[in-house]
Amino acid sequence: MAPVRKGKPSNQNESHSFYISSPYLGLVKERERVKDLITRAGHAYRDSYSGSSDPVVTTCQNDVRSSDHYILLLSYRYGSLAQDGSGLSITELEFEAALEADKPIRAFFLEFTSDLKNAFERDPQAQEALDRFKARVGSLCTPMLCVDEPGGGATGPELFEQAIVRLAANPPPRQGELDPA
Repeated sequence: MAPVRKGKPSNQNESHSFYISSPYLGLVKERERVKDLITRAGHAYRDSYSGSSDPVVTTCQNDVRSSDHYILLLSYRYGSLAQDGSGLSITELEFEAALEADKPIRAFFLEFTSDLKNAFERDPQAQEALDRFKARVGSLCTPMLCVDEPGGGATGPELFEQAIVRLAANPPPRQGELDPA
């Protein structure tokens, strides 16, 4: 079974497709929330690779290239290493594919987790790789830091959800599309 485009566009001319990228463990609920908010706004997302005859990383990178936008979620895990010998996580290779394809990128650094059991790196090498990856992301785009505001303001999860709702309501122009503003 090939990867499927999920979500039901409400208007084909206005529908956008979003590739959702993150380490899976520790961010399952956050990924599901993004999917829900994207589809509620009438857009589609890409996110399923089971059953493909291609290697997972190839399928993921192809889906990144065929999506209109790329959403990156990073928290406390680096993610599964690709089996291609690169030493990079599948998530980092997806990010590289988005860069190479010149996709509009929205990155979120989540300073919260809904899954304490699986949220944190325990391997020092993976933690170093995560730190390096976050630094690279920060040098190439402006990630939104989703952390609780001091003094009882909005929580990190609330800020994250609000940002995704805004993104879904007003997606940036697709690659090669003129900005309507």
